Amino acid sequence: MSKARLWLFFPLFVISLWLVAACTPQTPPASTPVVSTPAPTSVPTSNIRPPTSQDAAWADIVKAAKQEGVITIYSVAFVGDVGRRIAQDFTNQTGIRVEILVGSGAILLEKIKIEQAMKRPVGDLWNSRSASSIAELVLLGGAESIAQGLPSLRDKEKFKVDPFYSPGGEAVVWAMGYGDAVINTKQIKPEDEPRSYKDLLSPNWKGKILTQDPRTSGGTIFYANLRYHKVLDLDYFSRLAQQDMAIWGGSATEGHMKIARGEFPMLLSGTTDIAAPIIAEGGPLKVLTPEDGNSAGLGAVVAMKGSPHPNAARVFVNWLLSQEGQRSYAEAASVTSIRKDVPDFTNPSALVVPKKIWARNWEMEEWARKDLAAKTMEKIFGSK
Repeated sequence: MSKARLWLFFPLFVISLWLVAACTPQTPPASTPVVSTPAPTSVPTSNIRPPTSQDAAWADIVKAAKQEGVITIYSVAFVGDVGRRIAQDFTNQTGIRVEILVGSGAILLEKIKIEQAMKRPVGDLWNSRSASSIAELVLLGGAESIAQGLPSLRDKEKFKVDPFYSPGGEAVVWAMGYGDAVINTKQIKPEDEPRSYKDLLSPNWKGKILTQDPRTSGGTIFYANLRYHKVLDLDYFSRLAQQDMAIWGGSATEGHMKIARGEFPMLLSGTTDIAAPIIAEGGPLKVLTPEDGNSAGLGAVVAMKGSPHPNAARVFVNWLLSQEGQRSYAEAASVTSIRKDVPDFTNPSALVVPKKIWARNWEMEEWARKDLAAKTMEKIFGSK
């Protein structure tokens, strides 16, 4: 090949080498690792709930609650180890300290009335196993609306009962139980158990019955529920009053303990939620299921009007109604939760299957209040 033709071929040769190099995959240097990154997982946008104005508002309430740093609860239910467990679990989760004042419903209601009359409220929340005493405060205008906006209440289908007790959202249901007659199983044999409330009019029961005070809101689970639903009438209670019953005006828990200690064979206006933890500790109690049916008692909680720590109060109620809060209470107290997604911790001996259920509801609250004002039971059992 001549030199002239060689020079013509050389540029074509260089271009060919360049094209081959450009089309050949490049191998990275040995010192540079090659990392294989998996493709991102696709998440359906329908499963992602965007933040709402409700979330933002609740975040502000939680922040304000932590700044308040403490909450004072007046309680009939948070007694002993139960109260300590509730306070510890809530504080561990929120950092908000809990102070609990325990007393009977009647005494706590009077304390709240005095505080509000003096415009110097001390307590933030009042919780009770009896919705009746709680409802009285609501009807008197002494409670703030608290149910609206609580995240735990956004899905009512998770509850066994409607957690909204009062129309204005002041009273929120947090506990439930069946009741009326509780006996000491060491003193009353199965064959001697009353089959009906009318059996209590027998001379055999004279002087053997302890009863929650029928002249107060705390005693009305038996004396109001069954009369409101027309199961028993005033004539029945007039005859029952002749049975020389001992009237107990203290805490419902202590009333149950009196039966467990054998001071009396029977308690009227007893409940499964109070009897259950006593039975779990070996107390010889049993909640009867008369053929007339059992009352269904609902425990409620309210935020007192003008409370010093309103944000902490809302955060506590939200927690108490949450799955965590309900499990904490149900496990500590050995009771059944109002939530469907919380296990049943009730002692088997305290479980009842009522033949009929006579539930207290908001419609009877005004009736019960007027009945107390009319002193119907005082006319039968004497003045307090």
